[in-house]
Amino acid sequence: MTMFWLAIMLLIVIALFIVWRIFSAPEDAIGAQNDNIRQETNIRLYHEHLAQLEQDLADGSIEQDSFTQLKAELDKSLLQDVEASTTTVIHRQEKSWSWPLGIALAIVSFSFFAYMSLGAYEKLNAPDSLTEQEAHQNLNPEQMLAFRLQQLEREVKDDPSNSQAWFSLGQAYISSGEFELAIAAFDRVIEQVGEYAELLGPKAQAMYYKNNQQINSDIQTVIDKALALDALDPATNILLGMNSFSNRAFAQAVHYWEKVLNSGRPGVSVQALQGAIAEAKNQLQLSDEATQGKEVVDANAPQLIVNVSLAESVQAQLMAGDDKTVFIYAIAADGPRMPLAAVKVKASDLPLSVVLNDSQAMTAQMRLSDVDKVHIYAVVSMQGSVGIKPGDYKAEALHVETLEKSPIKIEITEQVQ
Repeated sequence: MTMFWLAIMLLIVIALFIVWRIFSAPEDAIGAQNDNIRQETNIRLYHEHLAQLEQDLADGSIEQDSFTQLKAELDKSLLQDVEASTTTVIHRQEKSWSWPLGIALAIVSFSFFAYMSLGAYEKLNAPDSLTEQEAHQNLNPEQMLAFRLQQLEREVKDDPSNSQAWFSLGQAYISSGEFELAIAAFDRVIEQVGEYAELLGPKAQAMYYKNNQQINSDIQTVIDKALALDALDPATNILLGMNSFSNRAFAQAVHYWEKVLNSGRPGVSVQALQGAIAEAKNQLQLSDEATQGKEVVDANAPQLIVNVSLAESVQAQLMAGDDKTVFIYAIAADGPRMPLAAVKVKASDLPLSVVLNDSQAMTAQMRLSDVDKVHIYAVVSMQGSVGIKPGDYKAEALHVETLEKSPIKIEITEQVQ
């Protein structure tokens, strides 16, 4: 900015120098030279006319009285020319200071007035912010996010102790899908200011996305810490709502999201939450209608009552992690492995008594009432998907009569190798 003003002053000085140069030395020299030429010409003409008069007098062309009168007029004319030249020189000397001074003041005044009115004086005080805003106002959201990331990375590099910049950088990393970097950024903030629910919640979200939207034991630990510090923490409850929705536990999703919505916490996107709650309620209604629309089961059809529980050792291991999905189903003892009836619950719901009947059939051609014996399985899925895979926990009851009326007790004790 200092260089800018120095450049302006230099230009003004150059302009004033040109003006003063024109009105001082060059013009005075030219004027003086013109006055000298005029005077010499007048004097030369005076002598020529005087010589002519004297010649006419000598030749007798004019009389002495006429000669005297004409010579007086010639002397008077020369005197008037000399006086006029002197007056012009004096007048020029009087104007030589007023004109350049007035022009100089006009140049300076007009220059500053024009710049203050038409120039970018306000932008000069904050050039960086205005330049960045103008340069990036036409970027798309992805480009704006990339620019924001670069800006925040510069900030934390220049000031590693800036916890607010680290937190904003972590959120920006989540938006850009760089979850590992987001976790590291939140850890940096936690190191600086300590563990707060406002920090643990976003960290849990980054861990959740990194783990393909599955809650494992490490994520559950962070969630438990956040809720212990603040049971209404928005980020943590929103995360639990998203996880419930993805597992089709729509009522639970509505519970978590409404908790955040009703808390009145600042910084919460009310419109987005309301839309998510409306969608969860819509899905819940569709699920209820589908359940109510199932055919009524014949009273004489097979009704297998299965009491499922977890062994204490398995329960202790599952307590350290997230709430796993449990699939309870029956397949034909001698036939395809397609479930004839199936129920999905959570490990936290156990022990639980479920009923397997024809209403839970996958297809109308494969039902409990179509076979005499079944194998019953209860599987704790560590990945949340159907099927028995290594690492899952299971229990089974083989060759069970489909017309069995007594409850069938199975305890999940075995881990699949």
